[in-house]
Amino acid sequence: MNLSISSRNLSEMQDQGFTVFEDVLSLHELDSLDEALVDFLERTRRDDRTREVDFGQKVAERDDFVRDFAKRTEFVTLATAFIGPDTDLYFNQMVYKNPEGAIPFSWHQDDAYGPVEPSPYLTVWIPITDATLENGCLSVMPGSSRQGLVPHWESDFGLACHSNDDPDQGVLLPLKQGSLCAFWSTTMHKSGANLTTAVRKAFILQFCPVGMRHKASGMTIRSRIPISRNGEPVR
Repeated sequence: MNLSISSRNLSEMQDQGFTVFEDVLSLHELDSLDEALVDFLERTRRDDRTREVDFGQKVAERDDFVRDFAKRTEFVTLATAFIGPDTDLYFNQMVYKNPEGAIPFSWHQDDAYGPVEPSPYLTVWIPITDATLENGCLSVMPGSSRQGLVPHWESDFGLACHSNDDPDQGVLLPLKQGSLCAFWSTTMHKSGANLTTAVRKAFILQFCPVGMRHKASGMTIRSRIPISRNGEPVR
C-alpha cells in the first residue's frame, strides 16, 4: 500500500512532534509481520515464564523478513522526508502487552535511553492489533519535542520524565490496524495498561541520520541496516 506525506503531516511534526498516517499497511501484511515476530520471540525466549510485556529487540538484524519490512518504500519515504537523504535503521523492537494487567509505561522520551547527536531521530510506532484505550494505546504530549531532552528519573517501569498522576496527561492516540504514528525521539509519550483479554501488539522502527553519534562518547553509531542514500532506497 502507499504512503504520502501531506503538508498537514509536516506541520504536525514540526509543531506537535507527532503525526498519524492511516491505511498504510494491509491486514495480510500485518499478519505476516506478526507471524515473523512471534517466531522470533519463540526462538529467542530464554524461559517459559509469563511476562506482562514481551519485548524482542533488534529483530530486523536477525530476521530477513523483518529486515525487508523495515526497508519498505513507505518507511524510506518517512525517513527521508523527516530525517534527510541518508538514513539508517537505528533500533527496532516488538512490544507485545499481554492481557489483563500489563502495567502502563511511564512518560518518557526515547532519547533518554541513549542521548545522541544530532537529535532527534524518528520513531515509527506500528499497531499490529488495534491500539485502544482499553488495551494500552499511546498517549503523547503535544509540543514536548521542542523542549529537547529533559531530565528523567527511574520509575517502576523504565525511565520517566512526567508523572502519571499529573493533571496534564497529554493526548490519547488510539490507532487502527494498518495505521502508524511517527514522532520524534524527544516527544514525550507513554502507553497504558492492557485491561483486555487479548495481547496488544506493536512494532517499533527508529530511523536516524547516517553518522549519528553517542552524545557521551562522541562515537559514531554504526547501523548494520542502511535505509537510504542520496534519497534513494538501499536494497
